[in-house]
Amino acid sequence: MSGFAYISPSTKEETLTVLSEAGEKGRIVAGSTNVLPDIRARKIAGCILVDISHLRELKGIEIAGDTVTIGSLTTISELLQSAVIAKEAGVLWQACRCFADPLVRNRATIGGNIANASPAADGVVPLLALEATVNVESKARGKRAIPLDEFFTGPGKSVLEPGELITSVSFAKTSAMKSAFIKFGLRKAMAISLASIGMVVGFNGDTIARVSIALGALAPTPVRARETEKYLAGKKIDDEIIARASELIKTEVNPISDVRASRDYRQHLTGVLFRRAIEAALA
Repeated sequence: MSGFAYISPSTKEETLTVLSEAGEKGRIVAGSTNVLPDIRARKIAGCILVDISHLRELKGIEIAGDTVTIGSLTTISELLQSAVIAKEAGVLWQACRCFADPLVRNRATIGGNIANASPAADGVVPLLALEATVNVESKARGKRAIPLDEFFTGPGKSVLEPGELITSVSFAKTSAMKSAFIKFGLRKAMAISLASIGMVVGFNGDTIARVSIALGALAPTPVRARETEKYLAGKKIDDEIIARASELIKTEVNPISDVRASRDYRQHLTGVLFRRAIEAALA
């Protein structure tokens, strides 16, 4: 740990001041489930670690009208235990059940999962399906509300600028809609996704009125399946529609080949997961 400075601000305002002064050397830590492994692997060095884990003003779940807001320091375990999330954001609640193991869920925060900008982030895919907005603050730019589908720019990269702090993430209630989250990995626990899908579907009778589909680990960033969404809108679901959509969605991904799976396998898996997700949402 040599070469690191450590600061523990007592308020959000103090944190923003510290981050402004630290500039590009500032590195926010809370649950530290991503930062500590990176330090041990010597992927980062010479940073100013800004510990915000105790800032209660960045924790909790609130509802205002039709909007749910989650503080950035809310842990995955807290989301999993929340009746509000289970009711109003079922796709996120389902994803939290698949997130790592209990020890990690007790430490990992939703803000950290977003900020890490992994294409395979289990918390991001459902939030993308929920059409969430990331709320950030800094001394230089004040407050910004960034649509999540505009937040990521590449693996481990985002539009966050030095000095900016994720304060919360917000989205509309979905209790009147159906949802599903499915993650496929090489084992049942503590696995990085080979592919994942989050889906939120609203119906008008037996016709799809609205659908949002998000995919993880299948492109340089988590992505929305926009063309598949357009195809499904206004349609009554049957076997033929599902078959056509499961082929279409495979054209919307750009996976890589690595030691865990080939590009072709991931592309095939996209169609399989779509079929499983829509059947689960309709069940």
